[in-house]
Amino acid sequence: MKHLPTTLSLIVLASVLAGCSAESIETPAPTVRPVKLVEIADAHAGAIRQFPAKVAATKQADLAFRLSGHLVEFAYLEGQHVKKGTVLARLDSRDASNTLLNREADYELAAADFERKGELLRRELISQAEYDTAQAQLKSSQANLASAQDQLSYTELKAPFDGTIAKISIDNYQMVQANQTILVLQKDRNIDVVIQVPESLASTITRFNPNASSQPTVRFATKPELSFPVKLKEHATQVTPGTQSYEVVFTLPQPTDINILPGMSAELSLDVSNRNANGMTSVLPASAIIKRDTDGENIVWTYNADSGKVHAQIVTLGKVTTQGIEITQGVKAGDQVVVAGVQYLAEEQKVKPLRWQRGV
Repeated sequence: MKHLPTTLSLIVLASVLAGCSAESIETPAPTVRPVKLVEIADAHAGAIRQFPAKVAATKQADLAFRLSGHLVEFAYLEGQHVKKGTVLARLDSRDASNTLLNREADYELAAADFERKGELLRRELISQAEYDTAQAQLKSSQANLASAQDQLSYTELKAPFDGTIAKISIDNYQMVQANQTILVLQKDRNIDVVIQVPESLASTITRFNPNASSQPTVRFATKPELSFPVKLKEHATQVTPGTQSYEVVFTLPQPTDINILPGMSAELSLDVSNRNANGMTSVLPASAIIKRDTDGENIVWTYNADSGKVHAQIVTLGKVTTQGIEITQGVKAGDQVVVAGVQYLAEEQKVKPLRWQRGV
């Protein structure tokens, strides 16, 4: 009986040693590294900006007479369309006509005198000086005649181009002064759309690409459901007084669906992204990019949600910005990229996305 405790002790010890041996031969489960991911967003999504705009005439002229006089003919109304060369207004031309008659008489007399002096000079009956005087008088009278003809033509105000009378500043039968604006004529074949852009976007907008997939369009307040394509016409290189913005002008043909007048409100939609020919541009933090030792290529690790593994993707780097480094090739919208601990990853390594919890 005294050997019984000893026997039981041996059995217990053997059981303990067997359990330790079983645990020691079990292979530990591989550790799945948590990684922080960033999804590549479309760099051009949301790059369409809307700018408040004003409609302006492509060409506008403030028309005035070049001399003073009494307005005797002025029958046009605001909003009327006129053709180039149409007489819009006329001054009393009696004084100008009388002056022209006098200048014509002076010229005819000078011409006749010059012809006689030429015959006398050939017969050596007058001196060369007298002939030269007659010639000078003829030229002077000819110039006076041309000036009188111009003065008579200045009594008529003609349209310099096809357009619409936008504003009339005076009534018929009034006395007008030289260079006093009579009416405003606007060219109506095309219209301009003027916007103000901040200095941060000025260089982007003025580098207009006519071959881009997204072209600027304009909507007018009268029919906002309609949009019309526009083209860049010109842009200012000096800020608008009182603002820190630049004026940019787009143009389009006068729409046939609606009547658009200068001064109307509009909204211009414009792609302000820096789109390039090589592909989309994304920005990643520097911690996401590593140079591979085997070939010196710049790579990022992309995560496959289906397999849970990472893959090395060669990328092309662009400029360094305050937000990170531009990636011009190698990634596309929707890719999930590892942005932390990339130096510890290997091809086809199993990882799990790091889930951020509240308060962590």
